[in-house]
Amino acid sequence: MSTPRTLTLPDGVRPATLETDRGSFATLQARPDIGTPLGTVLLVPGWTGSKEDFTPLVDHLARYGWIAVAVDLRGQFETPGPDDPSAYTLPELGADVVAMSKALGGYSQLVGHSFGGLVAREAVLTDPSVFSTITLLCSGPGAFSDEAVVQGLQMLAFGLDNLPIEQVYDLKLEHDSKALRYVQPAEEIAAFLRKRFTGNSPAGLAAFTRHLTDSDDRTGKLAASGVRAQVLYGEADDGWPLPIQDEMAERLGVRAQIVPDAAHSPAIEQPAATARLLVDFFHQH
Repeated sequence: MSTPRTLTLPDGVRPATLETDRGSFATLQARPDIGTPLGTVLLVPGWTGSKEDFTPLVDHLARYGWIAVAVDLRGQFETPGPDDPSAYTLPELGADVVAMSKALGGYSQLVGHSFGGLVAREAVLTDPSVFSTITLLCSGPGAFSDEAVVQGLQMLAFGLDNLPIEQVYDLKLEHDSKALRYVQPAEEIAAFLRKRFTGNSPAGLAAFTRHLTDSDDRTGKLAASGVRAQVLYGEADDGWPLPIQDEMAERLGVRAQIVPDAAHSPAIEQPAATARLLVDFFHQH
């Protein structure tokens, strides 16, 4: 999850509904003010995140001449989703992202943040023809391996299956607030974080959570897909261990790139630097 620093949308960034042949998806979009757009960047958020995790990055990408579209996945925040857990498998989520790219004209530059990187990878493996590139932003090759992390995620998924989601959020907040680096957000931001978490489909969020504990490593298949890949993370990223991300990059035939003065949310912490690294990668081919 990323914590926005403001809920005010930059000029030119607007909410919009993306219609696809697999349903409607809530988005934040921006277009360049002048000239012909260079293409489309499709941004997929992470585990308990949303399109708002990319708000400042969407603005910067548009300034570089790109159409930028950040989405809520099915069942995530402002995109409705069913109560059936089988609707939230990685193949189903990946097929949604393929449909989004097709609805945007195809050949998207695909960016997946954290858990969104697993979804983005699945989309490329489902249909590589509709993506120009894939960027794994603070993401990993598969499930977490740290026993304590996995146990915590399993407990949260169990809670989502058995308790009201509002109660699960209260318990999670109580746990998170005891962390040494916890920073109490402003009242407006805190209210948004609660609204976003509790706006998720409980079945969907439980499935997302379990994917972080049991997803296979499919890096080899991604490397063979023919879609150019980028691995990018904040220098203090505390999600997947950095050596694991570096190894994933090596297996993809690239060198991991680092966003200075950023942790697990470079799109919010350092949007200008993140945008620069992204567009440089887009233009390399």
